[in-house]
Amino acid sequence: MNAGELGENVPEIAYINGEFMPLELATIHVEDRGFQFADSVYEVMRTYNGTLFTPEEHMARLFRSLSAIELEHGFTVKGLIGIAEEAIRRAGFAEAMVYLQVTRGVAQRHRGMPPQCKPTLVMTVRELHHPPPSQWENGLSCVTTPDNRWGRCDIKTVALLANILAYHAARKAGADDAIFVGADNTLSEATAGNVFIVVRGKLRTPPKSPRLLPGITRDKLLEASQAAGIPSAERTVTREELQAANEVFLSSTTNEVAPVTTVDGRKIGIGKPGPIARRIYEQFLQMFARP
Repeated sequence: MNAGELGENVPEIAYINGEFMPLELATIHVEDRGFQFADSVYEVMRTYNGTLFTPEEHMARLFRSLSAIELEHGFTVKGLIGIAEEAIRRAGFAEAMVYLQVTRGVAQRHRGMPPQCKPTLVMTVRELHHPPPSQWENGLSCVTTPDNRWGRCDIKTVALLANILAYHAARKAGADDAIFVGADNTLSEATAGNVFIVVRGKLRTPPKSPRLLPGITRDKLLEASQAAGIPSAERTVTREELQAANEVFLSSTTNEVAPVTTVDGRKIGIGKPGPIARRIYEQFLQMFARP
């Protein structure tokens, strides 16, 4: 199926192993190892003004994840970015979210890694909507939860069941999200984003480690903080420091900066999104998102 058959502005594009198609027609084999074993890694990218945001850095993280799970492939950074850009062009959204997944491929179900297995490449493009105004008016509520995930959260694998269960428990409790806290009482990240706190005008976020995903937006926010004259540090954060912070916010590719105004039912600061988060976010937009 080619661009002429799809038309120039078909929404919600999918790409599977060399073929573009409408998302509703996209399928994979029942014995794909991504489906059977979560033997797969992924990336999420977005556009600003129709242009992919830091695609090379997202691809570098994807290739690190592929290497970490020993998934052999023939993909190139330039080739994958080119596919994503073509899918965005075909979809025609003002702003788009690109989901990219690589599985080890199709093989008879067995825990052993099959030799000479051809990877499956899946990509989808959906319209990206701005977060609701309430996110900056009222902020989010979060709960802390024990971190019972596996020990390599720095690999962006599709095995996210623990994150799903934590998010579901948070929603059942009336909260917007959950923040994982380890056995040492220090936090790692939220279910789909990194965590920042502000204490007496200084920004802190947990350091990179196997306990958390090294967020691309996280790194850019640290750069923006320094550019805005706000001291920042990558240091461990305890549950008590989280609860007592002047400001708390989460970061991710699609949600950018999401202020948190309550943690475990306790008010953060004055219970409203704070000025430091806003200042860092504005600096981030000026440096990375605006033409």
